[in-house]
Amino acid sequence: MLERLSVRNYVLIDKLDIEFRDGFSVITGETGSGKSILLGALSLVLGAKADREAIRKGEKSAEAAAVFSSSSDSVMAWLEEHDASGDDGEIIIRRSIKETGRSLYTVNGIPVSRKEGEELGALLVDISSQHAHQTLLRPGVYRAMLDEAAADSSLLGRYRTLYSEYRSAISERDRIASEMEKSAEERDYMAFCLSELDSAALKEGEDEEIEERLGIISSAEFLRESISAALDELRNGSSSLSEAFSILDKASRKDKELEALRDRLEPVSIDCEDILLTLRSHLSSIDFSEAELEELNSRLSVIQKMKRRFGGSVESAIRKREEYREKLRVMDDGEEILSDLGKRIGKLCDELERVGKDLSAARKTAAALLSSSIEGTLHDLGMPDALFRIAVDPVPAGPDGCDSVSFMIAPNKGEKLSPVQESASGGELSRILLAIKASAGKKGGAETLLFDEIDAGLGGNSANAVGDELKRLSDGCQVIAITHLPQIAVRADAHYLVRKYGKDGRTVSSTIEIEGEEREKETARLLSGSTSGISLEHARSLLKIDE
Repeated sequence: MLERLSVRNYVLIDKLDIEFRDGFSVITGETGSGKSILLGALSLVLGAKADREAIRKGEKSAEAAAVFSSSSDSVMAWLEEHDASGDDGEIIIRRSIKETGRSLYTVNGIPVSRKEGEELGALLVDISSQHAHQTLLRPGVYRAMLDEAAADSSLLGRYRTLYSEYRSAISERDRIASEMEKSAEERDYMAFCLSELDSAALKEGEDEEIEERLGIISSAEFLRESISAALDELRNGSSSLSEAFSILDKASRKDKELEALRDRLEPVSIDCEDILLTLRSHLSSIDFSEAELEELNSRLSVIQKMKRRFGGSVESAIRKREEYREKLRVMDDGEEILSDLGKRIGKLCDELERVGKDLSAARKTAAALLSSSIEGTLHDLGMPDALFRIAVDPVPAGPDGCDSVSFMIAPNKGEKLSPVQESASGGELSRILLAIKASAGKKGGAETLLFDEIDAGLGGNSANAVGDELKRLSDGCQVIAITHLPQIAVRADAHYLVRKYGKDGRTVSSTIEIEGEEREKETARLLSGSTSGISLEHARSLLKIDE
């Protein structure tokens, strides 16, 4: 659940620290007071795109941080995978925006990408905005809603893996068939090029080694003279060092203070002798023959020719060699390869069909259970005669299965079932969305559900019913609702007020938890837009609903 939210220098918020409770909470405030800003700050924590324009004017950065507690297996698995596990299930997410446009995102102090933060955010909080019910007008979302409510992704994951393998095998078959259709002339050309490349027997870095050796040979006389002169000097120096060491060794037996100097001189003498031996060996390696020089130049000429013809480097020529080899292999063994691929495609098709049937059966079972749950919730939400069905119909296999999923409703008695997007009003869509969330919430998912004015367009008994359902839903998870309806606000365990005021010549938005008289006044404002005696009296009577 969401425990705390801290915001600094975000739009109209200069400083905000707010603690949230378990159960059902509501957030209210006048239009333009900053409710959407508060939601924007929370969304930033949950992985929304950062916008430097959201930094409060005159500041260099903005920050939003939230503390969550969770016992969800999926959340714990995410934290472990990203080495971000906290103490006692506590999760601290921090997001800052710099005026340069850069964003810093951490989970329990571990830097993460925005995409990773968005993944974690979806596991922690499920946000339904005031326009979310419009997604119900798009049939493509129904299958995803059904699969999410079923809360068993293993079968769908298996199907998607098989489908991906199946499509890949078909693509490979088509590619090979296309390669086999290439003309004999092209095949002969590739065979000729491969013969040349094989004959060249190129090795990575070989040209650089040859050029380095040729450089040494071209400077051979100078190098021999230089090394020989150095050897002469070192022979004299080595002899002198050895003699000096022997003298100091004898003297140190009479004067112990000379032992340290003798010990320092010994490794110098040894190093000098080692350098002498190494230089002798290197001098002998500089010798070369005219045959070697000719061989090196000839080899370099072959390499340069291959580089010019096949990509400009030894590495690219080697890649081209392997490419020709593979293409010719496909042409030579094409029929056998196609036969093997055909068998593989057949097996994948059979397995895909089997898993697809299992997935369809699981969806139909889940659809029956979810339909019944949603219908019952709709009855509680002031639609007592509504019928609701989730239809699962067969379609050609696709990446998400072999099913078309439709949400069907008959809002009133005597009406026939028809697609939701064709027969439900705006207020009904809001209640359908709440019913779906309530039913899916009972099966697991995010531990915090946030509803942003999905009650828009409702009133009277419908608003009361929505308030009751939100209250019931909070028995199993944390529910936070941004609302304008007093019927919903009075049913909350905690009430937060967003207000806007002037401070030091600037406009500031803040959020506080209200109780007692302050809550009565805000409820009265929600009722009538004022805090008159009548509206206050009505507010007090509503607030006694849960007493």
